[in-house]
Order: sequence, then C-alpha cells, then structure tokens
Amino acid sequence: MRFFEPEPPPSEPGRHEWAPPAWDRPSEGTVPWLVSINAIVHQSADAVILVESVAAYPNGFVINIGIRANPHQPPQEVTGRIHQAGMRFPRIGVRFSDGQAAGHEASTRARLRPTHEVPKDAEGLPTAAVVRMTGGGGGGGGWRFGAWVYPLPSEGPVEVFVSLPVAGLDEGKVVIDGAEIRDASQRATVVWD
Repeated sequence: MRFFEPEPPPSEPGRHEWAPPAWDRPSEGTVPWLVSINAIVHQSADAVILVESVAAYPNGFVINIGIRANPHQPPQEVTGRIHQAGMRFPRIGVRFSDGQAAGHEASTRARLRPTHEVPKDAEGLPTAAVVRMTGGGGGGGGWRFGAWVYPLPSEGPVEVFVSLPVAGLDEGKVVIDGAEIRDASQRATVVWD
C-alpha cells in the first residue's frame, strides 16, 4: 500500500492572453495601408533625409524615414559620424493641426519612453500624442527608421520634423495631410484581432 496518492495528471498549459496597449505600437495583427510621401526633409552635400511613407493603422501610424549618404563623397563623411556616435536614431517630432505635439530625442538610450511615464486618462489612454521608435538600421550609405505615432491625427496638416545632429543633418520639416492618414487607416486590413 502506498502512502501518497498518485499525482493528478498535469493540466493543459493555459494561453498567455497579454497584449500590448492599443496605443503603444502598431496593431500587430494588422496589415497597414501605405501612403507614399517621398518628401525631402533635409539635404546637404553629404546626405539627404526623407519621409518615404506613412503606414496607417486603425490605432495610429508609422512614419518611415530614410537617410541616404551622397555616393560621390568619401563614405566616412556621414557614415563615420553616425557609427562613431553609436548609431543614434534621428530626432523625430510631429505637430497636429489641433496643436498636439510629441517628439523623440536622438539617443540610443531614450529609444522608448517607459509606459508608466506617458500621461493617461482614467481608461489608460494617453492624453497627449506619443512618438516612439519602431526600429531602424542599414549600412552601405543608406538607413531606414520608423517612428510610431499615436493617435491618428486630427483633420488638417501634420507637420513632421526630422534631424540627425550627430551627422550634421539639421532639422527640416515636411507637411502631410492628416485626412489622408485617417482615410488610409480605414483601409488597413485586420488579419488577427
């Protein structure tokens, strides 16, 4: 006779139901609708910064930034300054027509503002616009970066400011139609809720 009863069979593992807040990043189960922008923000003898496109989601949008080094300059002119400074992200800011504004500083450490520092209402939604880097990289004279912006803009112009001071690329601005971003967000395809 046994002292202990047999162990019950292990239960089925539960599903992990955590999901990021709806404002924190692009909808992971959604294919965005792209809005082509192709506007130069800053140009120098060494490089050019451009807003390539906007990827619109039901809960916000990603600004896609490109940096191209002049292929006729010695490669170390821009690439050396960027890599020497620890491959910093560019400074990216937005201002909506209703006055809301937010920005991201050019720092490898300040890449993401901690969630608890974003001011929120009683329902946990930010009370001001949020800009967060989604990532970036490149090489060989070209780089791409993405910046997540929450919420969708109000109707009217959206000013996008970009600079990369460490590479000598001063602040420039592009104006995008907020209505175009809002319309594109309605065309995004939700694949998984």
